[in-house]
Amino acid sequence: MGRLSSFCYNIIMITFGIYCITGIVNLASAFFFKEGLRRISKICLMPALLAFYFLGVERILVFVIAALILSWAGDIFLINKEKQIFFQLGLAAFLASHIFYSIAFLTLAGSVNFPALIISVVIAIPLGLAILKLLNAKAPMKIPVTAYTVVIILMSMSALQLMIAYLSSAGILIFSSSLVYIFSDTFMAYFLFNGKPRYFNFITMIPYILAQGGIIMGLVLGFGG
Repeated sequence: MGRLSSFCYNIIMITFGIYCITGIVNLASAFFFKEGLRRISKICLMPALLAFYFLGVERILVFVIAALILSWAGDIFLINKEKQIFFQLGLAAFLASHIFYSIAFLTLAGSVNFPALIISVVIAIPLGLAILKLLNAKAPMKIPVTAYTVVIILMSMSALQLMIAYLSSAGILIFSSSLVYIFSDTFMAYFLFNGKPRYFNFITMIPYILAQGGIIMGLVLGFGG
């Protein structure tokens, strides 16, 4: 964003501020059990982040746009996550979102660092198995949850490739946010399969908001043009 005028920069950062404010409203409404406001603010999160990305980069990657739109769909479906059909649709939407994020990261990286790939695979396999054991999904959901776990870990591995290709604060932010995303989704799935605490919506949205915001902020800062 270095070549932008001060006015344009301020407009771009205002859109990210809207995302942050929307996230705070969502968390506050979840904490105080204001269900209507919680649902509305959750639906508004991804459009705000999408606007930030549109305004903040010169070279818009369609894969990032697809990832955000699918995340938006996932947010909408998971508002009714207690119903299995909506949970499954939300899972599918976020799985596709992670695939598009992975493609975007690898596209920006331009090449694959094979030593890092080998090391990350060695780490990813026991990590994935540990997550699946922790979640202990029942038979109808075991295959979808396994597929989702594999895909989200691959997304983080792709973010690692991007960080290595462009070692910078933006690359580190993207990779660290991808790790937060793994934590966020594991956290949510664990509670869904093993009993939800009273502040489930508040607890699970904190890492989600941080992860999505961190990824897009990293893309704007590091690859905005």
